[in-house]
Amino acid sequence: THVKTPRMWRSWRGLILLVGAAHAMGDKKRSLAAPLDLVEAKPGESGAVVRLYLCRHGQTDYNAEGRIQGSGIDRPLSETGVSQAECIGEALREIPLDVVGSSTLTRSVQTAESIATRHQGANRVEHSGLREMNFGEYEGKALDDFRDGYHEINDAWANGDVDRHWPGGGESPLEVVARARAALRDLGILGVNCERGVRHVALVTHGRFNKILLSSLLGLGIEKCGTIKQDNCCINVVDIDPCAPLDSTTACTQVHLNYVDHLGERKNANSAPS
Repeated sequence: THVKTPRMWRSWRGLILLVGAAHAMGDKKRSLAAPLDLVEAKPGESGAVVRLYLCRHGQTDYNAEGRIQGSGIDRPLSETGVSQAECIGEALREIPLDVVGSSTLTRSVQTAESIATRHQGANRVEHSGLREMNFGEYEGKALDDFRDGYHEINDAWANGDVDRHWPGGGESPLEVVARARAALRDLGILGVNCERGVRHVALVTHGRFNKILLSSLLGLGIEKCGTIKQDNCCINVVDIDPCAPLDSTTACTQVHLNYVDHLGERKNANSAPS
C-alpha cells in the first residue's frame, strides 16, 4: 500500500535524540519559533482551498557531510536535525492542521512526528510517493566526488531534457512529479472531488522532491527546479484548489518559499539534495 498508518520511530536512537533535545531546550521552546506571517487562506471559484505547508526534513549527518541520500540511504536526524524538528513543530503549533504527512524515510518521519505531537487531532499518514528522488549510482557519495556529472545532468534538465535520469537506475524529474502529484491526489490535496471550505495540511518531504514539485505546481516548469532553494527544515506555504485537474499548473498560489526564520541559530546553509 502507498499510504501507511502512523508509527512512532524507526529506531530508539531517533526517539532518544528527540526527547533529549526537547528536554535540553526546556522553557526556551516558545522563543524558538518565529511566527509565520500568513495572509488568510481564501477559497477560489471552487469554494475550496488546501493550505499546504510543504516542509523539508531536518539535517542528517549526510546533509552535513554533503553526501547524497536520495531514496536509498535512510539516515536518521542528527542532533542538529532534531533541534530543527523541534523548531518546525513550534512554528506550526497554532496552525489548525487536519493532516500531518511524511514520506516513509526516517528523516522525514522523525521531523513529521515533531509536528504531529502538537496536533493530536490531525490524521498522521506516511506515503511512499513522497520519498526523495532516486539518485541512482550517486546515492551515498559525496557531491564533490561527482560534481561534473551532477552539473551535467542538472544542466540537461535546465535545458528542457526533464526525462533525463540519474545513471544507475535513478529517476528523472518527470517521474518524480508524476508520483508526487499522485500522492497529492491520494491525500485529497489535488485532483479530487472536494468539499467547500479551508483545509490545512503539513507534509514533510525532501529537498529535490520539493524543488521539482513546487516548480510544477507553481507553473514555472520543472526545468526550473534548480532555481528553487530548500534548506533543511524549511517551510513552503502554498494554497491549492483541490478540485483542479491533477495535471493543473494554475491551481497553486505561492505564499512563502523556503521560510527558515523559525530556525533561528539552527539554520544551516545546506540546500543540496537530501
